[in-house]
Amino acid sequence: MSTPAAPTPAAPAPSSEPNPAPKYKEVPFKQLDPRVQRQIEQADKTADRNPGVAIEICNGILNTNPAIVEARKILRKAQKKANPAAGKGMTKLLSGLTNTPFVLKAGSQIKTDPKGVIDAAEKLLAVNPNNVQALRLEAQAAAAMGLWGTCALAYENIRDLEPDNVDNLIALGNAFIEAGQPKEAIKQGEHVLEMNPGNGDAQALLRRASVAITMDKGKWEEQTDFRQKLADSKQAQDLESAARMSTDADSLNALVVKLADAIAAQPENINLYRDILGALKSLQRWDDALVWVRKAREQPLGKADTTLEKLENDLTVSRMTAKLEELEAAVATNPGRQPELDALRREQLDFRVQQAKALVEKYPNDFGFRFDYGVLLYETNQTDLAIRELQQARRNPKVAHRAMLYLGRSYRAKGIYDLAIEVLAQARDEIPIMNDLKKEITYELALCYRKNGNVEKAVAEYKSIYSNDIDYKDVAQIINEYYEKKTLS
Repeated sequence: MSTPAAPTPAAPAPSSEPNPAPKYKEVPFKQLDPRVQRQIEQADKTADRNPGVAIEICNGILNTNPAIVEARKILRKAQKKANPAAGKGMTKLLSGLTNTPFVLKAGSQIKTDPKGVIDAAEKLLAVNPNNVQALRLEAQAAAAMGLWGTCALAYENIRDLEPDNVDNLIALGNAFIEAGQPKEAIKQGEHVLEMNPGNGDAQALLRRASVAITMDKGKWEEQTDFRQKLADSKQAQDLESAARMSTDADSLNALVVKLADAIAAQPENINLYRDILGALKSLQRWDDALVWVRKAREQPLGKADTTLEKLENDLTVSRMTAKLEELEAAVATNPGRQPELDALRREQLDFRVQQAKALVEKYPNDFGFRFDYGVLLYETNQTDLAIRELQQARRNPKVAHRAMLYLGRSYRAKGIYDLAIEVLAQARDEIPIMNDLKKEITYELALCYRKNGNVEKAVAEYKSIYSNDIDYKDVAQIINEYYEKKTLS
């Protein structure tokens, strides 16, 4: 059964330059040759019960045209089915041992021979479909070829293995935008901001994705109304360019004006409100942002939007924080204003606790809100109440590990070290890579071992951080002091 061949490059003139690589283009499944569609459908049907057959079919398709994303997606599914232990135990060890020469060689070939890098990556993925380094290089090579769907698929597979890898989530979000899936990009940016509210890359990603949705990038034909309401295509290009390329104050202020005009033309479009709020947050125009978020919550789709409700609370806190910073600077030259500063700090903390409590009472099944409330209860020394909320917050997979971290801290605060060690060790083991969150959990676990009198286990945890990041907190000092004492004894 034949498949469409990739375009054949023209014969090169005599030159010392390398031959140009074939050009491939990703197309939607429905636009593929009907024979290829049937092959993909057959592979999908057999992937679970007979993965070997599905792998053979998909490889045949991809050997002819590596740009067929659906075939690669089914290939990966079948590979995992055929090798369910991939990435575990000895398989993971062997893949790590064999990766190094491949990574060094392939990394230098991404620009000159991206398809060759993809082919080499696939050979490793055939052995272990959970090989993160191979997936990452495949993503980078696909991006170099303009195959953004293939790029996104590779980053998605990494996300499944490393759900809290911030760099990967940002790369995935940007690949989704290029692939014409800005709504999926927004999910990645929001996840990063849940873990790290101040992440500038995530904020930039959300601005890009929001504007892409507004401008209907990738699905323009489905929403022509907004396009017609814009003055002309030049205005549309300016709007997208400002959100994508610029972060300076003048550009963002200009973007705010354009978005305000767009909202006037389409006042019920909640995405436009998100765009303008993103720009205003970057500008730290908190009062204006509060005006717009309240307008957004008055719209039909905004009234039941819990993210907008939480955003209004966050903006209020940000405004208070800005005032606190002004007062702190004033106190430095006028100590008499210290009581005013202390009062505002108490006001902000009380506001945050009360708003978090209100959200939990209003949305009792939103365990993300319970996490926020639990953290505030811990920080205000309401430990028993914090434990109750954090235990329930573990049911939300997006915050589960951070909830376990604060649950361990709460147990430690009460002197219940065995429970703290149990929950922290579980959280540590569930995170596959030594990212920032795992470092924090491991450090807390070590502290609990020390409090419980088990110095050797504490040192073992510190060493696991030390071997990955010698500069993390005071682990280097702790390790050095430990070995100095051993030498003296």
